[in-house]
Amino acid sequence: MTVWIALLRAVNLGARNKVPMAALRERLAEAGLPGARTLLQSGNVVLRSDDEIGPVIRDVLRAGFGLDEPVMVRSRDRLREILAANPFPEAAAERPVLMRVVFLAEHPSPDRVKRLEEHDDIRVRDREVYIDYRTGVHGNPLNAAMISRRLALHGTERNWATLTKLAELAETL
Repeated sequence: MTVWIALLRAVNLGARNKVPMAALRERLAEAGLPGARTLLQSGNVVLRSDDEIGPVIRDVLRAGFGLDEPVMVRSRDRLREILAANPFPEAAAERPVLMRVVFLAEHPSPDRVKRLEEHDDIRVRDREVYIDYRTGVHGNPLNAAMISRRLALHGTERNWATLTKLAELAETL
């Protein structure tokens, strides 16, 4: 069985899009995805399955929580590759909360990537966008929403500290 990491977009943001993780795990089990583990309240799910899990999780979010948002899914092996490919390793070591990765739903067009990478703090590798926020996330014009708009793709962002915890959790399954 493959170990999958599902990153839910736009859940538990303040008062909107509430998805209690215990209820999500229960509904996933009912939908045929037993044994799901979650990390934090921001929509990080790790589970084992032979099946494609993205559509199942999206259906669960729609039916169980009234939320229609994309789900970014990567395998445990792919997450290892993403962590190893980090173009900003010093940032990850020195400021793991300010080092972020945006997980895209699809591959971006090369022309859009080229324009985005004009920023020194952004690098695109496959379906992931690495961002070194350096001095702070809030109020920074280089953010996940801007990146999604410029690439014309859905995405969801996670900080390096969360990604390393997800990788550790995935290794236990």
